[in-house]
Amino acid sequence: MENFCPILFLLHCYLLSYSFAMETASTNMATDELSLFALKSHITFDSPRNTLAKNWTTKTPVCNWAGVTCGTRHRRVVALDISEMGLAGSIAPEIGNLSFLASLNMAGNSFGGDLPEELGGLRRLKVVDFSSNNFSGEIPKSWFGNMTRLEELNLQNNSLSGRIPQEISHLHSLKTLNMGSNNLDGTIPPFLFNMSTLEVIYLTDNGLSGSLPVDMCSHKISVLADLDLTNNMLSGQIPSSLSQCSQLQNLRLQFNSFKGSLPREIGNMTQLIELHAQNNSLEGSIPLEIGKLYNLFSLDLSWNHLSGPITPVITAMRNLSSLFHLYLFDNHLYGPIPSEIGELTSLMFLNLRKNQLTGQLPETLSNLSSLEFLYLSKNQFSGTIPLGLFQTSINDLDLANNTFEGSIPSNIGILGSMNYLNLANNNLSGPIPSTIGNMSSLSLLHLFSNNLTGEIPPSLCNLSSLYYLHMSKNRLEGVIPECLGNFSSILAVLNLKENLLHGVLPTNFAEDNSLLYLNLNGNKLVGKLPKSLLNCGKLQFLDLGNNEIQDTFPYWVGSLPELRVLVLSGNRFHGKVSPSSSTKLPFPKLQIFDLSANMFTGPLPDEYFKNFVAMANVKINVTDKGRWFSTYREPVSLIVKGSKNEVQRILITFTIIDLSRNKFNGRIPFSIGNLNSLVYLNLSSNNFTGGIPTSLGDSAAVEALDLSFNQLVGEIPWQLTDLTFLAFLNLSYNHLVGPIPKPVGQFITFETSSYLGNPGLCGFPLTNKCGGDDKRSPLLPDEDDDIFHGFTWKLVVAIGYGCGFVLGVVLGCLMFIYRRPMWLLNLFFGVENKIKHN
Repeated sequence: MENFCPILFLLHCYLLSYSFAMETASTNMATDELSLFALKSHITFDSPRNTLAKNWTTKTPVCNWAGVTCGTRHRRVVALDISEMGLAGSIAPEIGNLSFLASLNMAGNSFGGDLPEELGGLRRLKVVDFSSNNFSGEIPKSWFGNMTRLEELNLQNNSLSGRIPQEISHLHSLKTLNMGSNNLDGTIPPFLFNMSTLEVIYLTDNGLSGSLPVDMCSHKISVLADLDLTNNMLSGQIPSSLSQCSQLQNLRLQFNSFKGSLPREIGNMTQLIELHAQNNSLEGSIPLEIGKLYNLFSLDLSWNHLSGPITPVITAMRNLSSLFHLYLFDNHLYGPIPSEIGELTSLMFLNLRKNQLTGQLPETLSNLSSLEFLYLSKNQFSGTIPLGLFQTSINDLDLANNTFEGSIPSNIGILGSMNYLNLANNNLSGPIPSTIGNMSSLSLLHLFSNNLTGEIPPSLCNLSSLYYLHMSKNRLEGVIPECLGNFSSILAVLNLKENLLHGVLPTNFAEDNSLLYLNLNGNKLVGKLPKSLLNCGKLQFLDLGNNEIQDTFPYWVGSLPELRVLVLSGNRFHGKVSPSSSTKLPFPKLQIFDLSANMFTGPLPDEYFKNFVAMANVKINVTDKGRWFSTYREPVSLIVKGSKNEVQRILITFTIIDLSRNKFNGRIPFSIGNLNSLVYLNLSSNNFTGGIPTSLGDSAAVEALDLSFNQLVGEIPWQLTDLTFLAFLNLSYNHLVGPIPKPVGQFITFETSSYLGNPGLCGFPLTNKCGGDDKRSPLLPDEDDDIFHGFTWKLVVAIGYGCGFVLGVVLGCLMFIYRRPMWLLNLFFGVENKIKHN
């Protein structure tokens, strides 16, 4: 019995202890629950499935809540993972009460506001991931005093600002630091490169500036394996001490402003797998020590100012058996590619475009059995294209802008999986091989600006995946294969301009096709425009200029909803330009309207000028801008400012009307002034009569105005002096009279040549001086001017100045009573004009 009492006492103590522990655990668990409820209350948008609303309730134990993990010993919340749940809101400060929390992952949501200071009290935290949210403000310095166990800190892809806190140096267990894609500024703290535990540093896409520390990695204790400083504003030289980060595997320094040469010591970083330093200002030669980086998988030094011969560089790399990407484009490298290139047997991507490389391509390129992407354009390569190149598994081949000669190899058809073939701007000759029709995967075919001859092979119509077909500026002849109108439902660009093609246009353009750009300018095509063009509902660019097409004006083209460019110049179109009565708003997006050098007759269509909405009040719409040939830059030839020009890229704001060298007659419509975004207007070499419309002064964007070689009469409207952008003016060879408007604005810059052939003109810059003090009456408006749409006292005053106040008032009253009788106006103005001319 005596022995039994101590046992009872011990049991009682244990029960009391257990009861206390359970009560404490219950209390602490309630704290965790309340903290998570507080977090839930700050969430303004739950997931589409309302996960938290349904699951985070008092009916469910906390440890069973979605995203919550509890420890087995204390049953406290040790991990919270609510990533990628589509949540929005802010983080409640009560999250700092989760004192056992070791891992916090809220990535991939839409949380915003400041990062909570209270996290700094969670000394057990090892992982914090707030990436891909909308957090703003500065990174709290208070975090880093107690988080001594933190191993991973991921704040990527937010809107955080300020500098990288120095206090991060206290995190002696930190392995991964990711602060990429924020708005951080200032310099990179030097201590980051000497933290003995740090393995990964991602600081991409910020506003960091300054240079890298000269002594980075100098303590030789760094285990840094991944350093990404892409897209900042870093400058200065790449320090040679970087090579002491001997464990580095991935080094990304691209899209900064580093200058100087690549340090030769980089060859000591034998663990490197990826070395990217493109888009900087590096200069000098490529260090041959790169040839020691036997693990190198990807090398990109493009978009720099590197120079020197390429031969020793490739030779030094011959043993890099793992090299997969080699990008050295847009530098100043020169010389021939050595045959050793064929030893890089793992190479899949080779881009050496836009250098000064010369010589023939080595036959050993055919040894690169893994090569799929070869870009050598914009160099000075010569000779013939190696036949073996077309026996590889190549997918993209770009040899444009060199001086290759000879014919296109007939075995090109072997490359059935090729997607991209660009041989443009060379000296290739001979016919296009019919085997090209076997390249069934081809989406882009550029053969323009060569000396290719023969007919277009009908086998091209087998290329049902073709998106771009550009064969302009060759000597191709024969007729255009009829099948080119409907062989591909995705063909967007068809350019055959400046060849020797004859016959008629294809007549069977397929319904709902994808054609955006059709250019057949500069051939010998005849016949009429096929109405199947109406099936090209996406067509934006139609250039049929400089052919021998005989037709009337194709008014029906006005119903194409996306058409922006219509060039029919230099053909044999004839008759009147009359709008279609069935199309309410013709040419809704037209920017370039070129009918020059044809045989059109009759008056100009007033309805068109009233409805060219794309030439009035132009505002750049982001959506339209993205759709308008954002990746296609083929120039269009236009007569601008009296000479032929090639407009390299047509922007939304570029607008032009060229109706010159026809037989149009009648008055220039007053409605042309509605086109206040018109940039170039050429109505020269026609038979226009009447005066220059005063409304042209409302065409505020006009830069070039050519009305020469017509039958225009009257004075030059002073309203033209309001055209502040006018850089070219040609009014020569008309019947204009009176003083040239006072030389203000752009009129100061115009020379005598702007007014030749008008003997009745006087004043600056002509030698013919005007009589008196060069004063003149305000120019009377055109008959269709708004002033004639009702009675105005301005007209009475004008009449009063001309023949006396009393007579003016009398005539004004008669106009008021009889609603401006035209016989009276003609009588009066005719008399006044006779008085003036006498």
